[in-house]
Amino acid sequence: MAFVSNEEINDIRAKADIVSIIGSYIPLTQRGKNFIGVCPFHDDHSPSMSVSSEKQIYKCFACGATGNVFTFVSEFENVPFIEAVSIVANKCGVTLSESTYKSNVSNTFKEEHEIMALTQKFFLNNLRTDAGKIALEYLNKRGINDDIIKEFGIGLSLDSNDALYNLLTKKGYQNKTLNDLGLINTSNNHIYDMFTRRITFPLWDKDGNIVGFSARIYRNEKDVSKYMNSRESKLFKKGETLYNYHNAKDTAKREKQIIVVEGFMDAIRLSSVGIKNVVALQGTALTNDQINLLKKLRVKVILCLDNDNAGLLATISDGEELVKNNIETSVIRISGEKDPDEYILANGKEAFIQNMKEPLTFFDFKMNYLKQDKDLNNVSDLTAYINDVLKDLATNTDPILRELTLSKLSKDYNISLDVLKSKLNDLEPVQVTTKKEEPKKEKIKKDTYTIGSEKILYFMMNGEEYIKEYQKKLGFFSDSLYREIANEIVYFNENNKKITVADFITYVTSKEGIKDKVMEIVNDSVNDEITIAAMDEYIQAVSKIMTKNEIQRLKKLMKEELDVDKKMKLAMQIAELKKEDV
Repeated sequence: MAFVSNEEINDIRAKADIVSIIGSYIPLTQRGKNFIGVCPFHDDHSPSMSVSSEKQIYKCFACGATGNVFTFVSEFENVPFIEAVSIVANKCGVTLSESTYKSNVSNTFKEEHEIMALTQKFFLNNLRTDAGKIALEYLNKRGINDDIIKEFGIGLSLDSNDALYNLLTKKGYQNKTLNDLGLINTSNNHIYDMFTRRITFPLWDKDGNIVGFSARIYRNEKDVSKYMNSRESKLFKKGETLYNYHNAKDTAKREKQIIVVEGFMDAIRLSSVGIKNVVALQGTALTNDQINLLKKLRVKVILCLDNDNAGLLATISDGEELVKNNIETSVIRISGEKDPDEYILANGKEAFIQNMKEPLTFFDFKMNYLKQDKDLNNVSDLTAYINDVLKDLATNTDPILRELTLSKLSKDYNISLDVLKSKLNDLEPVQVTTKKEEPKKEKIKKDTYTIGSEKILYFMMNGEEYIKEYQKKLGFFSDSLYREIANEIVYFNENNKKITVADFITYVTSKEGIKDKVMEIVNDSVNDEITIAAMDEYIQAVSKIMTKNEIQRLKKLMKEELDVDKKMKLAMQIAELKKEDV
């Protein structure tokens, strides 16, 4: 919250329609005056999330998720609150002023990002000049049309050895910075461009900042590597990125799955035929950072690596790592072509989509893999296969999968189910978990005072007239947490000259002491009819209980008090309270 003023945040929130923003992430259907959708924050199988256009807040009736447009984006994108503010601002066409907001990354690497952006512009322009004619023809022959070129920022490095270097130094950038970014090299005291005579593909970080380039030859050049990639730098760490992640993540969340391929040309090809939820490893081995990026999406991963032995082994190792991280994983193994790029060119979009419709679960894929090079009519090979299956099964925590697999082995190979279970039990035991069920928010029964107090606080979040009614007829809560929330509501209203539930949620996001309780209050009361008459009833009920509790407290003090005068004062206080309570 330190980078953006409250006024600017509230202005963005007022301009951002929550139905439109949430609807860009999940399908919403109007039901009455609200909109409903499947909650993305738990394993929801029926629409449990309600979005209020009137109040500009959402709530899930199953898991209790509650908030405004910023909290939704923060949770869905798995980003800090301030980054969610920036995302919402971009979605509704609001430009945050540089004086009030700059991300830590852009502040730290401002110059480096400027250099990369200028380099990308240079490469893009080159492709549209006479010098880019042959490269453009090469791309078109490979089915890369103008739309794909634009979407993926494909460009061209020139035949000149120092064209980019000259451009960047004229702009005042230092040799050391350019060298650190991997844009230039030095040999025999001569400085030359890293990328020359190649088609260029920008590489992005998770937020869509250009951090490096991959460049491919397009003419018949001998003794030259087909691809050249940026070396690692302060911006670019290959193991920390997934190609196309920034473009694919929203579609992946909507479709609840993401396809992982090896090369960036595979990702480009899939995207070109309308399959947008795809990322590329730019290699074969998944790193922990890449796995964490995939985990943030909270979707199923479909591995579709190259159709060679390296791709097969990588599918096994990468799949095992994904499963270890509790990511639902499936596998597509294409046949006849080397990779998804060549497969689609040879067989068409529909053939690949058919493969997508029939992926193998990773476990089934692993079982098929374990059969390779084994003659299952041979007792020795069959024994080895079943032992391998049981070893793998022992690491799986799904009791249904374990039971079904044992039953299938027993039926297919005429082996006693008891023998298989005994063998499995002899292997290292794992903690078997039951199938995940939809979370059910356990309702704690609240007493009249708690219900009344929380309703009053919710009413106060809905407008100044309710705050004045509280101040006039109640004034305080005996509970310290409710007092703190009431004080914050009053302060917010005085500071901003108005109050809405959606804006107050933004305000309390950074206040850990009261945030959770405020969200709970909003979730419990969001559908209540807000009227002064209803509030007065709650105030009267709470006031009576507070008075009764105070009388009990004073009676206890009077009973323990030895001083006669003090006893009399306490008795008078009790009498006054009883009069008020009539």
